[in-house]
Amino acid sequence: MGTISSRSRYSIINTFSAITKLIEFYLMFTIEKPKQIHMKSWENIIELSLPSHNFQYENINFDMFWNNIFQDDFFAFAAKNEDKFMGIIVAKINETYYQKIIELDVLFVLPDFRKIGVARALVNKIESISKENKLDLVIKGVEKSNLLAQKLFINYEEISRTRFFKKA
Repeated sequence: MGTISSRSRYSIINTFSAITKLIEFYLMFTIEKPKQIHMKSWENIIELSLPSHNFQYENINFDMFWNNIFQDDFFAFAAKNEDKFMGIIVAKINETYYQKIIELDVLFVLPDFRKIGVARALVNKIESISKENKLDLVIKGVEKSNLLAQKLFINYEEISRTRFFKKA
């Protein structure tokens, strides 16, 4: 076998370093609360997420959604890379006479940004809020066919596999 010269080794290391920096730049994103100036971006991402959710209704009342996410019992965040939205998460405190929990309502990551840690970062944000408030976090439903979500929530305890719905 041949050996690699110092010059070639240096070139390979520089190339690898440049590729690593590009990947790191590509993966950089921030998690931030919704802002009025981003309302259209949120609306677009909600529209894109519709096929991946089992919503009760065919159409979403976005105005109601937008107003709700600013309420004290809602937690909404977007993952962004500069001006590009990568994904969103929405959770809500649900309080009944026997429990008070945080329920994950919406988690959606655009296909181009899947498998790079965006969903994990968004879930981590909600998990930290859950811990701060000493509330259990409940995931409302994960489809069996959604293998990425199954993997994301692997450390969660399964509490139910059935959901029933009767159309009015």
